[in-house]
Amino acid sequence: MSAYGNKLNPYRKIREPRGVKGIRQSVSITNNPSTIDQNQQLLVRFPNLSNNDVIVPGTTRLAFEIELTSTDDNATIYQNIGRAIVKKTTIRISGNEIMSIDDSDIYHCYVDLWKSTSERLNMAYQGIGETNMLKHRVGADDKASDTGDEAIATAYGARFCIPLDFELLETHMPFYQAGLGDRLEYELTFNNYSNVIKSTDTSASYTIKNICLEFDMVTDAELARQIRQQVNGKMVILYDRILRHRKITKNKSDTLWNINLNVPARSMKGILMLFEDPERTSTETYYNPNITKVEMTIEGVPNQLYSQGMKAYQQWDEINKFFALNSKRNKTTEEVLKDLNLSYTTLEKYLTTNYALWLDLRSTDDNSLHGSGRRIENASEVREANGSLYEEEKLQELLRMFFKKYAGHSTLYIIDDCSATKELTKKKDMLSELAFSGRHAEQSVWVISQRYNSVLKDLREQTKWLCMFYTKDRDSFDNCLRENDVIPTLEERQRIKEELKKKKHRKLILKTDQPTDYWLLN
Repeated sequence: MSAYGNKLNPYRKIREPRGVKGIRQSVSITNNPSTIDQNQQLLVRFPNLSNNDVIVPGTTRLAFEIELTSTDDNATIYQNIGRAIVKKTTIRISGNEIMSIDDSDIYHCYVDLWKSTSERLNMAYQGIGETNMLKHRVGADDKASDTGDEAIATAYGARFCIPLDFELLETHMPFYQAGLGDRLEYELTFNNYSNVIKSTDTSASYTIKNICLEFDMVTDAELARQIRQQVNGKMVILYDRILRHRKITKNKSDTLWNINLNVPARSMKGILMLFEDPERTSTETYYNPNITKVEMTIEGVPNQLYSQGMKAYQQWDEINKFFALNSKRNKTTEEVLKDLNLSYTTLEKYLTTNYALWLDLRSTDDNSLHGSGRRIENASEVREANGSLYEEEKLQELLRMFFKKYAGHSTLYIIDDCSATKELTKKKDMLSELAFSGRHAEQSVWVISQRYNSVLKDLREQTKWLCMFYTKDRDSFDNCLRENDVIPTLEERQRIKEELKKKKHRKLILKTDQPTDYWLLN
């Protein structure tokens, strides 16, 4: 059979017929609360749209306006404020934490340095652009006259956006909240004033207001029906779980650094090391410690990745494997731009101001493959897991036996240290059955846990009473009160939290069954 090439292909067509006739709309929803301050957590909940509404991938962001207060008339903001203003990002589905990234500003500002030069030129809404343009937008007195910068300032003013680019909203089908059922939530912790404002005034502060959730929405019954079918089946969400493992302080004069990472993983794509100079003056500058050789030992086996160790001249090729134009939206675009080396970060910039050390543990540098990372196991941790697994299976058997034996007799089960028992947080087993059916057999369950979210969701949904003591785990307290809507206002919740701190063994009792009520007891 003859080959016809692109233009002579007898089946050639650039367009697809019968295009969808959905109704598109750009939506802006004022968040509650619509203002926030430094070091505060902002909860962003995705709204329950109608049954035929879907959110277009790659269009979701959180917009806000910023106002600076400073005695320095030349005060301005750092580059990429859309990333720099958030120091911790937590993503939850129905209150269950999916991912939490500490120092997310450091990580995401670095990732954005690998976008193409032309894309970065058009990311003014996120706060990427020339320093002078940012000065125009926040009203710094030392701004220079420039027609382009002034035009951008006129259009956008002091309004910026934070990308909400979790892969469920970027790389998958249009997001369908009505079909998902479980509510998608972002919790954003806002950064210190000093990490956002560039000023000689050490007391300079910012005010964030008019916070809105923005996205493009399409209304189409057939599109929603097809997505609903997938959601009701076994829908799999593929995403990279990013873990900020730890911060380490090192001396620049040291000639040898030993860094141990003990993080078991089923599929570890790689290890990224970012280096911050204490005198860093830009959110887009990363220190190069001039590493001449990297030797890697995995599970006791030396000379991994590079048989003779990774040399300085090999580090650029290594980081390009993953970060160069790592586009979440278009696989074809990523392949083309990666092949043409069109990243904003060039070799020269990488070795001077945009440095990071990347150790790629995947089988191949194809970013479209999921699960190609290396399996990392720690022998001691595996033995511990196997030992606890036996105890958990034994507990399940005992619960099953007692449930049958004491059916019809008033029985109370007390399950202690639930957060340390992994199987009880994952398996829908006897605890689920007790939660749903126990009352019919006159059987009740008390579960004691250090973390609220460690308790099986099935059990939490059937809870009638809750007793809470003060905990250092802020998420446990907030998640519990958010999931059990008993205390009406945020102010009252905060007051109770402060009261729990004051006295040891003081406790909060929640009655979640109607009529709901709560008591603070000494």
